[in-house]
Amino acid sequence: MRKYLKYGLYALGGLIGLLLLIVAIVAATFNPNDYKQKVIDLVLEEKGRTLKLEGDIKLAFWPNIGADLGKISLSEHHNTKEFAAVEGVKVSLALLPLLKKELIVDTVYIDGAKANIVRYKDGTNNFDDLLSNDDEESPDIKFDIDGINITNSEVSYLDEATSAIYNITKLNLRSGRIALATPVDLTADFTISSNQEKMTADAQLKGNFLVDSVNQHYIAKGFNATIKGSLLGGKNVDVAISGHVNAKPTAQAFLIDNLKLVGSGQFNGTKLTIDLTAPQLNVQKDEVTSKRTTVSFMHEKAGETVKAHLALADIKGSLKELQSSGITGDISALQGKRTLSSQFSSPFSGNLDSLLFDLPKLVGNIEIKDPNLPNGGMQGSFNLMAHADIKNALANSNFSLTIDDTKLTGNVAVARFKKPSIKFNLNADKLNLNKLLINPYQVSKSSPTEKPSSKTVYLTVLNSSILDGKLSVGRMLYGQYQISGLNVGVKTDSEKLTLSDLEVKIDDSRINGNVAISLFAKPLYTFDLDIDQLDVDRYVATGATDSKTDKPFDLTALKTLNADGSLRIGKLKYGSSKASNIHIELKADGEKGATVKAILNAGNKAEPMTPKNTDGTAPTTSPTKVPKSAEDQITEKAAKKLKNLLKF
Repeated sequence: MRKYLKYGLYALGGLIGLLLLIVAIVAATFNPNDYKQKVIDLVLEEKGRTLKLEGDIKLAFWPNIGADLGKISLSEHHNTKEFAAVEGVKVSLALLPLLKKELIVDTVYIDGAKANIVRYKDGTNNFDDLLSNDDEESPDIKFDIDGINITNSEVSYLDEATSAIYNITKLNLRSGRIALATPVDLTADFTISSNQEKMTADAQLKGNFLVDSVNQHYIAKGFNATIKGSLLGGKNVDVAISGHVNAKPTAQAFLIDNLKLVGSGQFNGTKLTIDLTAPQLNVQKDEVTSKRTTVSFMHEKAGETVKAHLALADIKGSLKELQSSGITGDISALQGKRTLSSQFSSPFSGNLDSLLFDLPKLVGNIEIKDPNLPNGGMQGSFNLMAHADIKNALANSNFSLTIDDTKLTGNVAVARFKKPSIKFNLNADKLNLNKLLINPYQVSKSSPTEKPSSKTVYLTVLNSSILDGKLSVGRMLYGQYQISGLNVGVKTDSEKLTLSDLEVKIDDSRINGNVAISLFAKPLYTFDLDIDQLDVDRYVATGATDSKTDKPFDLTALKTLNADGSLRIGKLKYGSSKASNIHIELKADGEKGATVKAILNAGNKAEPMTPKNTDGTAPTTSPTKVPKSAEDQITEKAAKKLKNLLKF
């Protein structure tokens, strides 16, 4: 027995020695670099691309068969421009599976890879030719990779249709076993930047993923992803998302489990925070179920804080008919000494196939507390019906809002969500701003020397939407003013705000006409107004006029105003001066000063009234002849006196 064992060991040793001798001979005689040019020619012939293999290919035989390919680059299709390049590639193959026609790669090491992806205007990509199925694959070869290790790599993407550029740099990626239609463990970190919204952010990703494009099956199990930086128009943005997703889009099957999203960032000086939790959402072709989903939101800016909490109760139904016991939520806000709180709820229904959603009856209450308000605060309630068509980007609502003795009703329709076109119709029988706003007299008493801010009111916020609607208010109270019968059309076209067909009565004065404001950083005001009568004494401080010496009406503010308009006043009274049939034309340039022509019914002579230019000189204007009015004339002396009352 020992004899046979001895001979067996000799035979095994001899076989090993023979194999080592064969490997040594192959290593000494076989040079893979002799085939480099053949590979280069084959790639050029089959794919129309230039392949460069720089340096020598180095072989390894133990413990696995492998190769160090060195630096590689590949050109664009029928173009010398570089498509992709790699500083170094190392590949090792498992020997025993190879004998069974199984191509199992232990690990692929890639360092310093660079790829330039381009999507052309016609929708094609610069890598489409590499994905062609012209080459037949042997069904006897089993494809399997034990892992991929990518370091210090980058990818650029250009969309020629939109000029969008995205860059992924500092890419490091490590994977587990990779096989066809098999989940893979993956960890990655990289930096992403774009010329869209000036995005630059660091990202990390970890989880188990399946991408089965053949069967349209996608899984992200136990994934965690974070992104930090400047994105979505914000700075210091920090977003983290985790959970499980299993999706089969063609079969309309989706499973979301333990989804959590937490995000924060600075947007135009405002800190925004969001927290979303979705324990489970199961969507099948004929059945949809969901557990309670919650969303919390917080807005903080310069002493202002707004918090909101929204909860969507369990959902049951199908893709075409979702039903929920309802949405509940609350909002709280703090601004200085003012606080606001609101609670609301509504049933919810929807159609996921058509992406139609309804809030048939959203009801709630609102409470505002502020020591500067007349009664220290106010309470109200609201009722809303809303319908949204997500596919067609449409939404509409009917609502009513009651606060103290003010009731507002109306409807709003929105088309397009990216840049909304909003149509509305708002009606109020009574609007008491003395109860809704801080008392103007209380503020003036607390700060008697404070002057109104001269800061220009910027209207550029309206550039993000288009408005078209009507506003009607039966009676409005603000300070000592009595306003009634307000009817006005409101339109914006991203360049101008127009108030058309204005009708309103302020105290004893009826006003009709049109007003427009250009929506620029330096607005231009245009107007064409008719006032039946105006008693100026009601709107100036007590003692401003005197029966003997009337104090001039200060219009120096016109020097900084950009305006072009026409004003007609039937009857005007200011102190002891009276005038009728007044026509005032105003042209004001905030840099050059204002020019006002006042045509008064004072015989044949009109009185042009022109302020001084910024250089101290007075522009020359020609008198304008107007016809006499036998019924309504004032004396030449009264006209001159009225002119002197308008001080520039």
